[in-house]
Amino acid sequence: MSTLTSSGVALTVETFRAQNDGCLAYLVVDEASRTALAIDPRLDQVDRLLQALTARDLRLAHALDTHTHADHLSGVRRLAQRTGGTVLAHAASKLRGPARRIRGGETFDVGTRTIKVFDAPGHTPDSLALLVDGHLFTGDALFAGGAGRTDFMGGSASALYDTFRAFETLPDDIVVHPGHDYVGRAVTTIGEEKAQNPLFREHDRAAFVSRLSVTAPPPAHMAAILRHNLGETEVATIAPRDLQALRDQGPPPFLLDVRSPLEFEGERIEGARLIPLDQLDAQLDEIPGWVEVVVVCRTGVRATIAAEALARAGRAARVLEGGMNAWRQARLPLREGRKRLPVDRQVQLIAGLMVLTGVALGVLANPWFLAVAAFFGAGLTFAGATHRRCEQSE
Repeated sequence: MSTLTSSGVALTVETFRAQNDGCLAYLVVDEASRTALAIDPRLDQVDRLLQALTARDLRLAHALDTHTHADHLSGVRRLAQRTGGTVLAHAASKLRGPARRIRGGETFDVGTRTIKVFDAPGHTPDSLALLVDGHLFTGDALFAGGAGRTDFMGGSASALYDTFRAFETLPDDIVVHPGHDYVGRAVTTIGEEKAQNPLFREHDRAAFVSRLSVTAPPPAHMAAILRHNLGETEVATIAPRDLQALRDQGPPPFLLDVRSPLEFEGERIEGARLIPLDQLDAQLDEIPGWVEVVVVCRTGVRATIAAEALARAGRAARVLEGGMNAWRQARLPLREGRKRLPVDRQVQLIAGLMVLTGVALGVLANPWFLAVAAFFGAGLTFAGATHRRCEQSE
């Protein structure tokens, strides 16, 4: 958490990093009024944000996404519902449902603080950035040392070039809080990006567009994620203890676990039926239509996608709130098996060992072995820079 003191009163910025990837969410707090703004909260971070608000006795005034996310489920609407906060959205956003629309050049207040809105198109047409007391929240427009991809529908490298030129007019000491961190720096400054970011330093529009012309594979489950994030679908949830009470009272609901077989083997709720999310469409007929269905995953993200797919097929389902993580935290019965490292952790360990082995052999045996370390290091750097990783939905 970083703290800025202005006029004798603190503005605090608390950063929430998602597990297994570089997604960053923020609580911006006006300490004088104990009022907060949530920026880019993921659905699987809602409970953490609620805990932070309660622990610090804060009132959430607003929640917003800096753009329509395509790689994870937004928690903005659920967080606003649980706190009474107002949903904010860019005027160009196609978000359905109640929301206060904002656009570049406008301002809004969080307690005693005034937030300035910037249009920041490029990654998406509805991208925005927020400036408050020397802190700039750039979403997926500007990262430390890089920028968001522009190959999504509606993305424009040329528009992002203009966004960068607008950011460039800000003072060098403006603190930048990006929407992702792929290089181990969740905070940077305008001055640092002017000096070190090759995209930010590129002042030839055509060359800038060329640098961002690479097309990458779309995120997993992008269509389902977009439907959720645009408010086109909504699912009901059930708390862990309420689910346990339901199971104790009478005929238990059909418990559908949509995690991977590896995760299911490690631990599961007794009686759950495994149908991995990527196999759900092919196995819909195996889900009984005469009982209530509750969908389970690790945090609730994949379960939400599955429940929305079931709803489109005409089958109502609820999602276990907080997933297996919340079930475990509630100390409810679990059936445990042999646990294994997730695939992404296995890849990280293997790559790390290969780098260390190459360095050691290069020093002790033959300098040519350093090429092994360089090869794997280059691969990891490329994966981080282009946002390629082992895809796991949560």
